[in-house]
Amino acid sequence: MLLALGMLLMVCRSAVGQSSKPLLSGRVYTNARLAFRYALPNEMRDKTQRFRAEIQARAESAHSKDTLDALLAMSSGPDDKATDWHSLTIETYPRKAIADADDAGAEAKMSAWVAHSKDASALPRSVVLSGQSFAVSLFGMQEGTTKKGAVVWTTIRKDKLLSFAFVANSSEQLKRLAESMKSVQFF
Repeated sequence: MLLALGMLLMVCRSAVGQSSKPLLSGRVYTNARLAFRYALPNEMRDKTQRFRAEIQARAESAHSKDTLDALLAMSSGPDDKATDWHSLTIETYPRKAIADADDAGAEAKMSAWVAHSKDASALPRSVVLSGQSFAVSLFGMQEGTTKKGAVVWTTIRKDKLLSFAFVANSSEQLKRLAESMKSVQFF
């Protein structure tokens, strides 16, 4: 898996470069407020409303006023232990809410949060995509007997930390998802 993740980073390095409701046109997500569009991978189900409710419940139990905002959440299905399971989320967080860190530190914290990792020390690689600089971080996770990999692309856009998080149970699925970042366009 580590070799596959290393190869994935090489692919990532070579990438070329509105309302609070997602605007899905065909299989494209557009967010006018952050001025970007992203072509969605095929065969994934929208679970944005459920994911937002989970985030809200966690924020309420932690009595937190600053919370992640889920712009989009999708997965291949409900069984996250299936060998071909994969998911993507697009999330934001106010940049000013992490005042004790420089931009790189804030991006690292955001990446760890959206990957559900306690390790904010993952060494990100810098990748420029569609004129926007991203910190790309890799995470490995063990959930019971299931090994998961995550690739998180984080940038700062219009006073928000913006993360695209891809999680999969196989390196092939993870690579395919991460390569979908080539479709991101900022306007």
